Amino acid sequence: MVRNLLFICLSILMSSAYVFSQGGQGSVKGSLIDADNGDAIYGATVELTQNGTRKGISRTDFDGAFRIGNLQPGSYVVEFKATGFNTQKIEGVVISSDKITFFDETEMVKTDDMQDLPEVTVIKYVVPLIDKDGGASGRVVTREDIARLPVRSAAGVAGTVGGVNANESSGALSVRGSRSDATYYYIDGIKVRGSANLPKSALQEVSVITGGVPANYGDVTGGIISITTRGPSRTYFGSFEAVSSGFYINGADPDGYDGKVYGLDKFGYNLFEGMLSGPLLMRKDSAGNKTNPILGFLISANFSDRLDGRPLSGGTYRIKKDVRDDLLANPLRPTSTGFGTFHNALFLRESDFEKTPWRMNARSSSLSAQAKIDVNTGPSVNLQFGGSLNYSNGNNYSYSGSLLNFGNFGVSESLDYRLFGRFTQRFSNDNQSSSKIKSASYNLMVDYSKSTRDVYDPKHRFNMFNYGHVGRFETSRTPSYEFNSVTNTYVHNGFRDLEVAFTPSETNSALASITSQYYDIYENDPDGHYENLFQIQQGNALRNGDTPGSVYDIWSNIGTPYNYFQKTENDQFRVTGAGSVVIGDHSISLGFEYEQRVDRGWRSGTTTNGNTQGPISIWTIARQLANFHITELDLNSGVISDSGSFKAITYDRLNSGYAASSGTGVYGGQLNDDNQSFFDFNLRDRLGFDVAGDDFIDIDNYDPNLFQFDMFSPDELLNSGNSYVSYWGFDHTGKKVSGATDINNYFNEYDENGNFRRFVGAFQPIYMAGYIMDKFAFKDIVFNVGVRVDVFDANQPVLKDPYLFYNARTVSEAQALKESDPDQYAWVNLPEGMGDDYVVYVNDVNSPSAINGFRTGQAWYNADGTPIEDPSILQGAAGIAPWLLNPGQETPSADAFEDYKAQVNFMPRVAFSFPISDEASFFAHYDILTKRPTSGFRFDPFEYQFIQSRSSIINNSNLKPETTVDYELGFQQVLTRTSALKISAFYREQRNNVQLINVFQAYPATYKTFGNRDFGTIKGLTIEYDLRRTGNIRMTANYTLQFAEGTGSDATSASALINAGLPNLRNIFPYSYDQRHAVNVTFDYRYGSGKDYNGPSIGKVNLFENTGLNIVSNIYSGSPYSSQTFITNDAQFSPLNAGLNGTLNGSRLPWSYRLDLQIDKTINISYGKEDGDRPKKAFLNVYLRVTNLLNQFNLLGVYRATGNWDDDGYLAAAASQTSIQNQIDEQAFRDYYMMKVQNPYNISAPRQIRLGLKFDF
Repeated sequence: MVRNLLFICLSILMSSAYVFSQGGQGSVKGSLIDADNGDAIYGATVELTQNGTRKGISRTDFDGAFRIGNLQPGSYVVEFKATGFNTQKIEGVVISSDKITFFDETEMVKTDDMQDLPEVTVIKYVVPLIDKDGGASGRVVTREDIARLPVRSAAGVAGTVGGVNANESSGALSVRGSRSDATYYYIDGIKVRGSANLPKSALQEVSVITGGVPANYGDVTGGIISITTRGPSRTYFGSFEAVSSGFYINGADPDGYDGKVYGLDKFGYNLFEGMLSGPLLMRKDSAGNKTNPILGFLISANFSDRLDGRPLSGGTYRIKKDVRDDLLANPLRPTSTGFGTFHNALFLRESDFEKTPWRMNARSSSLSAQAKIDVNTGPSVNLQFGGSLNYSNGNNYSYSGSLLNFGNFGVSESLDYRLFGRFTQRFSNDNQSSSKIKSASYNLMVDYSKSTRDVYDPKHRFNMFNYGHVGRFETSRTPSYEFNSVTNTYVHNGFRDLEVAFTPSETNSALASITSQYYDIYENDPDGHYENLFQIQQGNALRNGDTPGSVYDIWSNIGTPYNYFQKTENDQFRVTGAGSVVIGDHSISLGFEYEQRVDRGWRSGTTTNGNTQGPISIWTIARQLANFHITELDLNSGVISDSGSFKAITYDRLNSGYAASSGTGVYGGQLNDDNQSFFDFNLRDRLGFDVAGDDFIDIDNYDPNLFQFDMFSPDELLNSGNSYVSYWGFDHTGKKVSGATDINNYFNEYDENGNFRRFVGAFQPIYMAGYIMDKFAFKDIVFNVGVRVDVFDANQPVLKDPYLFYNARTVSEAQALKESDPDQYAWVNLPEGMGDDYVVYVNDVNSPSAINGFRTGQAWYNADGTPIEDPSILQGAAGIAPWLLNPGQETPSADAFEDYKAQVNFMPRVAFSFPISDEASFFAHYDILTKRPTSGFRFDPFEYQFIQSRSSIINNSNLKPETTVDYELGFQQVLTRTSALKISAFYREQRNNVQLINVFQAYPATYKTFGNRDFGTIKGLTIEYDLRRTGNIRMTANYTLQFAEGTGSDATSASALINAGLPNLRNIFPYSYDQRHAVNVTFDYRYGSGKDYNGPSIGKVNLFENTGLNIVSNIYSGSPYSSQTFITNDAQFSPLNAGLNGTLNGSRLPWSYRLDLQIDKTINISYGKEDGDRPKKAFLNVYLRVTNLLNQFNLLGVYRATGNWDDDGYLAAAASQTSIQNQIDEQAFRDYYMMKVQNPYNISAPRQIRLGLKFDF
């Protein structure tokens, strides 16, 4: 269906030949009149150029009107030419995405009759104070304003816009009360997956849409942040920039204890950026002189290095170097019992730790780049290619590991890139034509994006057995016997471990030192200490695959390895386009979007309760799988020998593997119920052992590099639901695969080794859309009316019935059985009113003898057909019992599933603006917005395979799109010649938001999943004040009053209730990110140069020439949190649960305030002057950027029992004292707890200072 719809859309659009790309094009509209008499000027030429390159041309009609569309956002020069009139140039014309720039009734002056040539009048464009375009709400921030702001990212720019709430802790954006995943970034019309970071020099404008989303945008229910990058120029220009807060110098100590930072602050931020643009190939005239560029390019890139990207106020604790060295050398001490040990970390005091101003081992670096190439084939045809990328590499800092174990953080390595090609053609109607079609244009764009992320331990990467390797353990074994008094013989009954010899690992020296000291403590005393591996573990030493216990469940112990791996690849291919045709005063656009995603992942597995299970524990399953088929004795192979006064009988090991029992030496696999594991078979083969032999393999006595994931079968790693790997689009070994998931194949297909293949294809959803808009203006009244149709196909299997993993009989099937054999099914009584498709529930799955009830959808009925609220009363002796078609079925089959039904959403969009005077206007809009689900959506057959053994949340592959209905009414008024006020009132209804749910009485097990159950409303008012440059001052300010509440702040906000097994209750409460009051002020105070300078001077020296100050101030009320009834141990890994005190999210954090500042000075430089030539100009800009200037400690989080950020009350609570006093070392526990509970992440980052130099030429 989806592919057919795609072809229909493509055919319609191609045949109409009017295509215009999504992602924010702008247009110019206006009219030319004679300055003397006001008559329309017919046949005048209107030409737009950008960086010296012609981008559009048009001629005025009989009414003097013109329009040029399909223009990329940016700064242009508009030139008006007409016979008999002076030429007029308007410079710095700002074209914004999805906006019309008006030039209504532009006056042109006639030439003097005595002139041979007309004069050229150059005018500086001034952006209108009020927006006549009745389109989207929000704000467009241009390159000039971005350059002065004390931010470098598009997200930072968006945070200055009214209605945008930037979470200071996570950086997540909420637009007008929406969830953070409801807002999308676009870069040059490409929907961004992964990072949206770009060099600041690449930014042309950032358009933030907070409401009134036009029909050419879809798949969004929050806002749009559309980034337009700069384009190439016909002349060479560029810039270099360096920014630093200080330099980190590492000393001789490999752990960084003697490292020092020299600079403005202690956080070691450094950035280098460059940009270059110009022509690649020029046209030449008949004389060989260069005229216009055929090819132009722009490339920009930056590299940043951060010692600490998220500094902590007051610094952070770390263990002192001498204490750490001693702890690594002597990690254990013996107990008083003569058995076992204690970790010495349990006995440290606060004096053994120190504060450091930067986080240890938190360093990160990133590289961002952007490039464009323009192919200028003529004034009406443009071809552009471009792309951007972001590479980042950094340590996965862990607060719980920062005190003792900062040397064992993992690494994240990400690469996001996107490429595009865009073709644009414009048509202008001949002025002599009587056609009402004035102009038309089309635009096609193809883009491809890829986002990859690898996470691993930098020492081990994807060598899984190295993660938990402690050393080589060689166990000495001997046969064990029991005396048979009847036969007076010693009978062999198994094997006994005598002693385990240990050789420390060089891979994980900190782990090895723990076991090494254990051996030192009990040197030459194996009895009860290291006769076997179990005694080593019980003695608090480590085997392979073990990790040191935490320190009082508060901090990770020293030497604890990083225990996670991940490899993801997300691809996105898009074709977008639409057409624009101007008919009279109407600009009609229609367009389409096609998107195909291919998402792949391979990562650590999960335990049965959903917790991550990292690669360290792979040693555990390796021990279990090795030798499993030779654990029993072959009682037919006894050999009698003398054993003192009695005889002894000794048996061989019984080899129950297929290779031995079949005599083939071939692995039998699951197809032949082979008792020998695939891992064991491959291990023997790799070691050169007889694969059918009975040699006992001592797993822990081999080099970890011997073992690989491909030695395991998929089910061995899936491990009955307690998995060691999760994968989609890869196989279980991490190799990329192609194809779609097939349910029957997943449960029934064998590979070439006779094992279940367990193939899981990549997640490949398809998204398509088509839209039509009519944007028209009558005088100053602008209407934007459109409709968008979105089609989303998840392209994956879904359960036909969420309550049934296996097929069950319906009422009609039960009736048929009763009619076929009335005697056998005499117990089948079907009350009237039960529909034919109702599911029948009986008293016993295997031997039904009575009907207990019925169900349709989520409605339940008892055996009499009476509706019931609690379906548990329908349970039989063994629980809920649907009348199964196949009672012996143990795994799902394809007939319980169906393909995801493509979701089609119709979304009208209506916006208009009408003036009440030249200086005031009203505007309004009504929009329906939908967004595909982004949480808990990907189908994973593994979750269905082990539904009965797992209690974790499973994805719901049948989620539907979320919906928001958006209303807005506003008024804008010019206050003075340079200022205006805008007031917007908005209301949003959210429906079908994703939230966790329990599916009770499902068969074969109740389970937790996601559903479209949440709803909410957002009511708000935004007041914006815009003061254009007045004297030295430029200022924007906005205030937002907002009430955002609903049944769920995010897709997992109900997790506590769901995990407790409570019903799917829905209560209205304030969202966790709701801010009732928010004020943003951007203030710029700047001195000009030359005659425009009005600052202090000393002699002829203008002290502050080209100097400016930019301040961004944010004031906002606190976000809500839920108070709890009693004090709990929140600083520990597993705190107790407490009840709710008051209402959900009924308490609020205090107000917050933040002020960021940038001071800059530009120095003009002239060079290259020769006789007859103009000097070339360059500019050196020096700036100082300070974030959190006042070093304000804003509260980002508090402990729910006390409302304090640094004290949960546990250490002082009377109820805690017995537990605290029973710790191994009470004072050590108190000190550790105190250091942890004073969590600096609960307060905002401290002041950061950066000095920058930028050279433009």
